[in-house]
This record gives sequence, structure tokens and C-alpha cells, in this order.
Amino acid sequence: MVHDWHEWHRAYDQPGSPLWQRLEKVRSCIGDALTAAPPGPIQVISMCAGQARDLLGVLAGHARAGDVHGRLVELDPDLAADARENASARIDVLVADAGLSDAYEGAVPADLVLACGVFGNISAEDTRHAIESLPMLCAPGAKVIWTRTRRPPDFTPQIRSWFADASFEELTFVTAPHTSFGVGMHRFDGTPLPFRPHVRFFDFVGYGVLSLDTVCVQCGFEYHMARSEITQWLRSDSAAFVARFDEVAEHARVRPAPEVWSPLEYACHVRDVLRVQRARVEQAQHEEEPAFAPMGRDERAINDRYNDQDPAVVRGELLAAAEDLASYLDALDNAGWRRAGIYNYPEPQPRTVEWIGVHTVHELRHHRGDIGTLA
Repeated sequence: MVHDWHEWHRAYDQPGSPLWQRLEKVRSCIGDALTAAPPGPIQVISMCAGQARDLLGVLAGHARAGDVHGRLVELDPDLAADARENASARIDVLVADAGLSDAYEGAVPADLVLACGVFGNISAEDTRHAIESLPMLCAPGAKVIWTRTRRPPDFTPQIRSWFADASFEELTFVTAPHTSFGVGMHRFDGTPLPFRPHVRFFDFVGYGVLSLDTVCVQCGFEYHMARSEITQWLRSDSAAFVARFDEVAEHARVRPAPEVWSPLEYACHVRDVLRVQRARVEQAQHEEEPAFAPMGRDERAINDRYNDQDPAVVRGELLAAAEDLASYLDALDNAGWRRAGIYNYPEPQPRTVEWIGVHTVHELRHHRGDIGTLA
């Protein structure tokens, strides 16, 4: 399975989404670390930097920006190119394996180490080894900022313990309401280790491989989401879907091939999925494990003449349907979320309301990718 990491990063642009909130917390920690740094140059390295929205977003308006030098390490060349486009000449963007010490040669010891989005994508053994190896990259008093999901089983207490064992003092550990992420910042109070090349810190495996839940092999969506995140994603992903739909408005009715839907047909389908899921969730509240009627995906597209509908109307209806479903779910108690019905996908079996919510987020995200290929 290959992730579209560019698409994954779009979630950071969705105000209120869990990833957007995580980014805000990380930026706050970075800002605090830069403000507290002593006068003079500040050396920074970032592992698996992606587009470096965290560091570069802070430097764009921070008083110490001119003091920051360093290296961003990212294996995906497209993401690295995005970072390079926005980085100053003092920031080196290297396309390399962030799990190998060679990537940091000449850029350490660092005063600030960013390991955001790393620990959730590597094994527990590698997480421990990476933390134990950080003194090789850190200057005395260096700060390390990291992230990790707190979904059960919550691994963050173990990570914090490993930092303590490696002579790091915890400065902060923050979360956001109704999200499952944690952001930690630690200060290195030990003795730095000599830098050694060719040391393997970790192998980036990917969360979808590490989790035991279902993963969509086509788009990489992982069916592992905290209940508190579901309605946030429904709202932010519906807004993102509409934004992508607006981008391809000129081709809204164009089918790239006879058997492939147009963007407008995909938008109509997503709107109807949201409406059908809302009805199913309500049905499950009033009936004991009902058998949900199939929505008739292909039949609807023909009978309701999807490609003849008004794009502006469909756009508004989609957002309204997403809000209606999210609001209904928000009002449910624990028992309501646990109610279930017989769902036909991928084969008939009982599915809880919680699963229906997660699957609907997948529908939004998956089909956003579909219309993205039609631009």
C-alpha cells in the first residue's frame, strides 16, 4: 500500500480538524522553545519533516527566525520540494531516510529536534531505540518535540518514561479536547553522545501497517479513529471535499472515461451517502439490529440523473447533509453510539453506529481523492 502523503497533508488545511489542532499545539511548543533559547544561533533538525508546516509556520512570524539554522529531512521528494520552496537559505531540506544517522551529519548537535509524526509510524522497539539515540543528535539543554496518538492502548506514557530514562526532563505534554493526539516537549539534561554515521535509528513502517484495523488498500484510510474525532472529521472533510469540488468546477460534468463518474456524480453520491447514513443511524436507535437497505449506488446515479443536477445546489446539500449527520451523532450517548445494524459492506455483518461514522469519513476522503484525479 502506498500513501498519497500530499493528500494526507491537506487535512492540516482544515480548520478544526484533529491534525489542524495538533499542528497548532506543535507550533506553540516550537514558538516557546525558540523564545526561550539563549541569544545566538539556534540549530534545528526535523525528522520526517513533510512539508515542514510546523517549523516554517512558526518562523514566518517569530522574532528569532533569523537565528534559526538547520536541516529538514524528508524522504518524499514532492513534500521536500514544498518545504524547500518555503524555507529560507539557512534551512537545508534533504531528501533522505530520516531513520538513518547519516541524514543529520553536519547538522548536529541540534538545539531543537522535531520528531513529529514519527513515533506513530514506527515500531515500539524502534521508538525506544530512537529516543535512546537522541543524545547523539542533541546539544546540552536541547529540546525535543514529538507527537503520538493516544488511541487505546495509549502508548504515550511509555514514551514519556523512555524519555526520562534517556536523561530528558518533560517540559510539557498537551492534548486537545475531543482528539486523540498527544504532543510532548522534553529538555535534554544529560551528556551528549558522539555522533556516529551509519546508525539505524528506526524504520518508517507506516501506521496502517502497524495497526490491526481495516485499511482501505486504495486510498490508505485507516479505520482507527477515536469516537470524539468522528464528527470533527465529518465537518472538516465535507468542507475539504467541497473545496476540491470547486477546484474542478470547470470539469464538473466531464467523465474521464465512460465507466468513471464525473466530479458532479461523485458529489451527488457523497451527498446521498451522508443522507443514507443519517437515516441508518437513526434507524439503529429505534430498531434492534435492523437490516439496512442497500442505497442502490449505481441505480441512484441513473434514476436521479446525477450529472444533470445543479453543482451549486449539490454543493450546499452535501454540506447540509454532513452537518445533519454530525449533529445527530453529537447528541448520542454512549449507548447510542454502540447501537448496531446489519450493514452490507464489505459483506453483511453487524456494524455499530460508531463504525458507520468512521466509514462515512472514509467515503468523504476516498471520493475527494477520486475527484482530485479528474482536475
